[in-house]
Amino acid sequence: MSSDPAALDRLTDLLAELGLSPRAPVELAELLWLAARGTEGGTGQDTAGRAAPSTDRPAAGAPGGHRPRHRTEHPPGPDGTGPRTALHLPAPDRGGRPAPAVPAPTPDAPMLARPLPLQRALRPLKRLVPDERRRLLDEQATADRIAEALREPGPVQWLPVLRPSTERWLDLHLVLDLGPTMTLWRPLARELRTLFQQTGAFRQVCSGRLLPDGRLAHRRIAEGRSAVLVISDCMGPQWRSGPAGDRWHRTLHAMARRLPVAVVQPLPERLWPLTAVPAVPGVFTAIEAGAPDAAYTFAPFTDAPPGRGAPAVPVLEPGPEWLANWAQLVGSPTGGQVVGAALMVGAATNPAGRAVEAGPDPEELTAEELVVRFRATASREAFTLAGMTALTTPALPVMRLLQQVGLARPQPQHLAEVVVSGLLREQQGRPGYFAFRPGVRELLLHTLPRSTAHHALELLIRVGGRIGDAGRTGAGTFPAWVETAGGGTLTLLDTRPFALVSPEAARLLGVTGAPVFTLAGPVAGTHPADTASGAQQEQEQEQAAARPVEEDAPPVPPPPEPAALPDPERSRAVLLLTTSRGAPGEVLEEQEYTALRDLAALAEALVDPALVGLDRRHIWLGEDDPDGFQRALQRAVQEAEDTLVVHVGGPLGPGDELGVAVGAGRWGGVHRPGLDWQAVVETVAAGRAARRLLILDGSRSVPPEPAAGGPVAVDPGSFQVVNLRHPVDRSVAGRLAAAIRTGDPDGAPQLTVHHLLEIALQSTPPAPPVTRIWPPRDGRPLVLARNAQLHGGPVESRTPSHSGTHRKEPAGPEAPRPYFFLSHPGGPGGRTVDRLFQDLCEEVLQLTDLPSAVPPGFVDRSPELDSWSRWQITEALATCRVFVPLYSPRYFASERCGREWYGFARRAARAADRSAVQASGIVPVIWLPVASAEQPAAARQLRFNHRSLGPEYQSEGLYALARAAGRRELYELAVHRLATRIVQVAHETRIPPGRPLNWDGLENAFLRSPRPGG
Repeated sequence: MSSDPAALDRLTDLLAELGLSPRAPVELAELLWLAARGTEGGTGQDTAGRAAPSTDRPAAGAPGGHRPRHRTEHPPGPDGTGPRTALHLPAPDRGGRPAPAVPAPTPDAPMLARPLPLQRALRPLKRLVPDERRRLLDEQATADRIAEALREPGPVQWLPVLRPSTERWLDLHLVLDLGPTMTLWRPLARELRTLFQQTGAFRQVCSGRLLPDGRLAHRRIAEGRSAVLVISDCMGPQWRSGPAGDRWHRTLHAMARRLPVAVVQPLPERLWPLTAVPAVPGVFTAIEAGAPDAAYTFAPFTDAPPGRGAPAVPVLEPGPEWLANWAQLVGSPTGGQVVGAALMVGAATNPAGRAVEAGPDPEELTAEELVVRFRATASREAFTLAGMTALTTPALPVMRLLQQVGLARPQPQHLAEVVVSGLLREQQGRPGYFAFRPGVRELLLHTLPRSTAHHALELLIRVGGRIGDAGRTGAGTFPAWVETAGGGTLTLLDTRPFALVSPEAARLLGVTGAPVFTLAGPVAGTHPADTASGAQQEQEQEQAAARPVEEDAPPVPPPPEPAALPDPERSRAVLLLTTSRGAPGEVLEEQEYTALRDLAALAEALVDPALVGLDRRHIWLGEDDPDGFQRALQRAVQEAEDTLVVHVGGPLGPGDELGVAVGAGRWGGVHRPGLDWQAVVETVAAGRAARRLLILDGSRSVPPEPAAGGPVAVDPGSFQVVNLRHPVDRSVAGRLAAAIRTGDPDGAPQLTVHHLLEIALQSTPPAPPVTRIWPPRDGRPLVLARNAQLHGGPVESRTPSHSGTHRKEPAGPEAPRPYFFLSHPGGPGGRTVDRLFQDLCEEVLQLTDLPSAVPPGFVDRSPELDSWSRWQITEALATCRVFVPLYSPRYFASERCGREWYGFARRAARAADRSAVQASGIVPVIWLPVASAEQPAAARQLRFNHRSLGPEYQSEGLYALARAAGRRELYELAVHRLATRIVQVAHETRIPPGRPLNWDGLENAFLRSPRPGG
């Protein structure tokens, strides 16, 4: 408060101008003092459960009310309200109402409301150490040396003075637990990573994952100058007794013996006894900076001493005090002594540890018992948050916004108390979305002292003000929908909005056509937010369901069956892309080549067993083959009983009165007729598939106008996507394939098509005339894929090879290229070929620093040479670095192997013509000995020294060494030297990638006369 005596006089004059009664200066000072004390600590004990009063909006009906206009809000109406737009969440599977709506990426509230104190807590770790790898010019010392040299007679000879550069002391490795209970804390992990990167205290910040099976998916952590923070609630299976727990405890025990490791526990300290490994309070003592956990001296406060050989791993809350203690413990040059809590980590889990007494099951308690138990144990802030959540939608993004609006000092622990309280139950298949248990919402609403309608209106407006604040920085975005008067996508919306935003705020979110209604004031029954409470609606629905059905009443439709992944045996997929090239061997345009590659990526994602898992035999992939597409579609429609995926892409042609058509090229100078979309829709609609996904991915040379496209045929029983795009824009197939493989860290274990499209199109501005989505009328979701974020395979840490030929991989676009193409004729010996391929991949990974997730090689395992296999082979031949043929009599008799040889040799010859370096890039393997006279000319002209692989290999071949039980060492030595040769050739030849050739245009290299360069 200002100490100017005239300040109170000016305030008195201002109140008089507003028509209020005059106040004495002493009375005004007392009122200001009370107001400041009333808002410091948030809500008081007597207002627990009440939303905190708004600081930017007066009470309704207050005379002379005045508040400063928010920069993103609409000018207020006569009663302080004005035009507003309601934001909705996607409806759960069992409810909601269909309405035309457009997506609005809504900024999410950060879980760390005050990051600056956390960054200040890490100051002890901001140490600079000499960097011996870099030297800097010491200007002052160099100038002094020159001055000294100039004093001497004769020529001046001097050298610059260099001093070591400096760098940060520690590397920080963040490990995120991916257990089933960690969905709530994914945003917290992202914010902590950003905070640690921005604070500048660490040399680099790396991320890893702790999988539910106890494996650590992280690159190898070097000893010395590294620290590890594990973000986990210690509730998953990897913290309990069992194979997963034993595996993780061994890993954690090994890290704690050589590195400073700590666990960031998002739950509040008083809830730690409920976790799988409760922490022990005590005093840590470190003797030097950067000491590992095994070097700490830990004195517990309890009577039971820790076990021998068990390092004490510190446990921290994500708060500034906890991080400051840990930073002092790790970064103090002379050691430190702090109070904290520790996990006593042995080499394995301790099944004989103290058992935690389990509380009663929430399903067995009444609503009154749940609320009373929660009120007795919860903090004041958590109970306030639960009351505010009862007014809106219990979803994690909404609850985080409520925290920011209603609590003075929001902390992640408050949200955790509400989630684990038992008042909520998670919606099936929708992580992060909850529903109140029966009767709980009504009891929480009764704790509010004012009317529900007024409270809900005020709270939703305040949440909308926070969303529309252009100056705030959100931690991310979450999908919300805005109902529009016309246009948009037919979407299932939750009946209860979670926020009311002004038109200016809606425009900031990229929504046009808002608002859709005008608030007339907080009167019950006149506003969408006043739903008489969602609990009353649920109660009315339950009562209606309990009434007897009259004879004249229409039958009630049965509830939809629970959604599941597509059945591989009863599902089909038909994918087609048409282009504008004039001949089968003509090179594709850049945008058409990209579209074909995207379609192949979608097919790969559909077949991947970790994602969708369709049977490869049940997918038809065609290019410029409308006739084959129609035949494949007819067969798939007759066979598919569970899920049918149909994709048609290509340049759009003029359609008739039935709708658009997709062009099919002009081969041979004759323009073939287009593929009518109406006929495709009718064919699919007549099938037996219970769930259908139709994608029309058409391109036009001119961007479609808002009214362009004509009447598009729609199947009411299919999930249909119609995309009219410019040819240079990315296809829906590519976006959908990327969304399937990327997944959603905050999504369900199984992702629906609707959710995947939200992810795929989130970077595309909403344009309903360009991209249209029609869900089926029954509203049943179409589950398409597993969430890649939750079902990803583990990434194993690999140690460097003992070989001296370790290669550093480029970080550019060249890194994902396969090192080698293993060419074989197929047939007998397939298992041995697969074994050789796996061994070569392992050796190449050892000899390079390729990430384990990048496949180092390619081998074709398809039993039939279909259109999809041809695409995969030509793609690999155009990008691989080395061609590895398996010499055998069957190999040189195979037409497919001859075409593969020709495809790579032609690319190598073009590279040699451009660089004047004759390098074949072919590393042959003697699979079975073949006399030189029996080899074709293309193989005879190739010079390769096989002596380094061993005499037994030269005389008998690698197949004999692999099959003989007593020659394992000879086989492994030959494979290792072969992999070394592959890596060496890859780095010496540097054959650039080319554009894939059409398979039909490839010749048989074994029947051709040799040419220079291949």
